[in-house]
Amino acid sequence: MLGIVASLSPLLTISQIPAAHFLDRFGYKCFTFAGWSLRTFCIFFIALIPFMNWLGNPAKLKILVGALILFNLLRGIASGAWLPWMTELIPQDIRARFIARDQFCLHIGSLGSTLICAYLLSEESQPWQFSLIFFLSTIAGWISLSFIQRIPDIAPGETLKQSNTAVPWLEIITYPPFVRLTIFVFLITISSGSAGVFGVVFLKSHLHFGQNRILFINTLYFLGAIVTLPVVGHLIDRIGNKITLSVSMIILCIIFLSWSLIAAEVLPPSLLLINTLYLTGGIAGAGIGVAQTRLMMSTMPEIGRTHFFAFFSVITSLGLGFAPVGWGIMIDSLDHFSVKIGSFLCNNFAIYYFLVFLIILSGSAWIAVLIDKKTVR
Repeated sequence: MLGIVASLSPLLTISQIPAAHFLDRFGYKCFTFAGWSLRTFCIFFIALIPFMNWLGNPAKLKILVGALILFNLLRGIASGAWLPWMTELIPQDIRARFIARDQFCLHIGSLGSTLICAYLLSEESQPWQFSLIFFLSTIAGWISLSFIQRIPDIAPGETLKQSNTAVPWLEIITYPPFVRLTIFVFLITISSGSAGVFGVVFLKSHLHFGQNRILFINTLYFLGAIVTLPVVGHLIDRIGNKITLSVSMIILCIIFLSWSLIAAEVLPPSLLLINTLYLTGGIAGAGIGVAQTRLMMSTMPEIGRTHFFAFFSVITSLGLGFAPVGWGIMIDSLDHFSVKIGSFLCNNFAIYYFLVFLIILSGSAWIAVLIDKKTVR
């Protein structure tokens, strides 16, 4: 169930493809604002579910899953306007700095929300505590709408019409810079994309960490990203995307190989080592996130841009959506598998982390064929 819930957000980005046809009618700003408003209502509704005392737990669970599906559907529709909008607004030569600041704020928010959850939740949390978290999320959502209103819109005209021009799908899937970037991002999403979810499971079930400790350990990932992002934006604007991607991917390879060795009981699971892996994971994730987004913005041509962005998001998100389900099935099916090979204890998580390491390693090699141009028309 955890894997299925985690896959809702990426899988429902498929709604971006039909939504792209309506962007020239409503505009980027209106489209984004409407989607963000409706999904905030969904968060508020989820906060009310624990107080529906006239319903049994099975009924509440069904309503919760339905609300999550609607929330992620609205998120997928609205997000189709965001990247094309920002690509039009932000000049090419300062995009990495903008993306770094954008992700800096994102990680600050994630750090804050994780700390709040760690403070409010415990091993025996009550329903009202979860409701309080969703109420706080609702308030934050409404505040964010005021900032969306302040962002300049793209006036309807030739640029937006060109961006929304219907492009034959065959041309999209055969456009070399686009195809190569899509394959690279797909490799990242099916490997490390679900690591956060299964990392929590590993810490809890194999290392027997408590819920609060796990949440606090997760904050180190955000801290790693936060200290890196103010620097990496300026760096990428100077040296380009591929060097940053290569270094970040090498760090990820070391991290997941280390996790595999911990699961195989070769490396001792000391708190210092685990904290270091989470912290460096944030550093690598920040580098990949900024460089990948900047490369994507420069890769998408003006003609049919909204369709390119939508198709790219859907393809990569399908990998991110199906990966938790596939990895979850594999981990569960090998739950009782344990074979000692020399110093290695071959078990489900040792296998999982090693396979992720191999996929990331192949992604590192794929960077060489990416097309990193300043402007692609």
